[in-house]
Amino acid sequence: MRKVALITDGWKRYLTYAWPAGIMQRIQETKEDVNLYIFNSSGNWNKDQGYNRAEYNIFNLPDFDEFDGIILELNNISSQPIFDEVIQRAKRANVPVVSIANELEDFYYVGIDNYSAMQQIIAHLYEAHGCEKFWFIMGPEDNYECGCRLRGMMDYAKEHNIAVTEDEIWHGAFDFQSGFFGFKSLWEKHKKIPDAIICANDNIAVAVCEAAAELGLQAPKDFRVTGFDNFDKAGFYSPSITTVSHIREEAGYHGMDILLRIWAGEKVPRHIYTDVEMLWQESCGCGKGSSRDLRQYLKIQIRNEVDGQEFEEEVLSMEAEMMQCNTVAEMMYCIPQCIPSLKCDAMYLVLDDHINAYKKKAENSIYLDVAPSEEGFCVHGYPQKMQVTFAYEKDRKMDWEKTEIHGIFPMFDCPESGQDFLFLPLHFGEQTVGYVVIRNAVYLMEKQYLFKIMNALTRSMENLHKKEMLAYMNRRLSSLYIMDALTGIYNRMGYQQIGEEVFRLSRENKRKLLILFADLDCLKYLNDTYGHECGDMAICSVAKSLMKCSSRDAIPARTGGDEFVLIQTYQSDETTEEMVQCIHRTLEDEGRSRQLPVPLSISIGVAVTDPDSSVTLEEYMKAADAKMYEEKIKKKAAERRAK
Repeated sequence: MRKVALITDGWKRYLTYAWPAGIMQRIQETKEDVNLYIFNSSGNWNKDQGYNRAEYNIFNLPDFDEFDGIILELNNISSQPIFDEVIQRAKRANVPVVSIANELEDFYYVGIDNYSAMQQIIAHLYEAHGCEKFWFIMGPEDNYECGCRLRGMMDYAKEHNIAVTEDEIWHGAFDFQSGFFGFKSLWEKHKKIPDAIICANDNIAVAVCEAAAELGLQAPKDFRVTGFDNFDKAGFYSPSITTVSHIREEAGYHGMDILLRIWAGEKVPRHIYTDVEMLWQESCGCGKGSSRDLRQYLKIQIRNEVDGQEFEEEVLSMEAEMMQCNTVAEMMYCIPQCIPSLKCDAMYLVLDDHINAYKKKAENSIYLDVAPSEEGFCVHGYPQKMQVTFAYEKDRKMDWEKTEIHGIFPMFDCPESGQDFLFLPLHFGEQTVGYVVIRNAVYLMEKQYLFKIMNALTRSMENLHKKEMLAYMNRRLSSLYIMDALTGIYNRMGYQQIGEEVFRLSRENKRKLLILFADLDCLKYLNDTYGHECGDMAICSVAKSLMKCSSRDAIPARTGGDEFVLIQTYQSDETTEEMVQCIHRTLEDEGRSRQLPVPLSISIGVAVTDPDSSVTLEEYMKAADAKMYEEKIKKKAAERRAK
């Protein structure tokens, strides 16, 4: 049985189902003994780069040496290092590699001829409509397809002496917002509409028409506009958008065909272009509107809306059930039980056993001395040994719980050909905890059900993990007397014991820590003027503000009457400044909500540890304390000047 790996990154939170659909069509046509293994991430949409890295970590799961062919679709990857790493690993595998829609050195290429297609667009505008002045509103500068399209137009312009300056080209994303903002930016710069605006895709073209309408301009009366890709919005928009039509599944189909021909010993050309069709529509002054069946389209949309509402209700029901579960295996079983529309042959959950660390420690230890380290989770790659925590095949749960596996084979070998296996990452932020495998999932990818299911599963798993962690920590803290009775955060003893351990582990793992030292302003004044009850409420407000604004791994402690310390993993200077500002704002809000007689304020100093330095935790704490004291002095000086 031959194995093919497909590496693909979704478009934001949407899975690209066209590639596996085309691949599977070709496999099933030929009835060759081939199975497809899809490794899909959604790593290009979240502002949390740790989250995105953990999504991309799924690409580290397969050992490419175990496959007979590789198909790559890397156009959406937002991280250049990840992009480069996948390519280098594919090269080292010494098997045929096909790249979809991106020409990569040493690999076969399959996709449309973007260069030629866009040349036909500008040639039509120039030769058929006499356009000589253009704006180009394009996608990302580093996107391969966008680069080919722009190069085709620029080469044509040069050959025909059409003047194009850099300030007539605008780069953004491929979405509606980019088209809208791109038009606004070019209009502000030029204050004169060109003969034609050529857009990287239909999303942008529709947005350009909408932005122009706000200025009283219409296509094609005042300017001509073109798109690309023949999305539904191109055909049903008014005016209908001139565009380039192509069937995306053909790229997957021909990519698989290339591998089959290579395995058969045939010589295959390096480039195989799929068909395109130029659709000259109203937006460039051609055509009489869309030839599409609007009523049929609306019928499909209504059906999809009904299905979507039913699915949303199923997901809500599923997540409510998951939150009541005591094990991850129970959560997984909720998925097929709560979502009858789920159509797949099998589902598996494979986890890093570190996720059970708190439960095991609590079960096996009488004296809870040191908490398991959260750094046990991988941030790059997967553990050599993992556990099958849940298996569900053919409408029944399999008794495979706690089965240990090494890699993905032979666990996911399948004697039956024409099967596809979809691998999706599971992670808490940047920490990889495992992955989900779904057999024959192309239907689910097309329906776009999986992101919400995975999101609900991840939230429920993380909630359970936190509950286990909190249960463990509560037992440990109560046994060690390290809680501050007033605020509920650590006391000085807790800070000394846990803080030193965290500091040691961070140094061993070469990770920086953020040390924050804070002092509540005017506590003595509050106590003397309004009583200790008022002072206590102010102290509790500080503790709550620290907990609200810090990260999940933070260690907040009250080390004196009005002194507080917080230790957490360092992320960046920007994140640190955001946290400090959050503490100030939250403290003010807390004071108002408790109806304290004066506004609350706090002085803060921070220090960042260097894991390669010999500086002690106490020395870092003194440095943070000194910075806090400097801030307090500045405040007092400002108060004196104000008087």
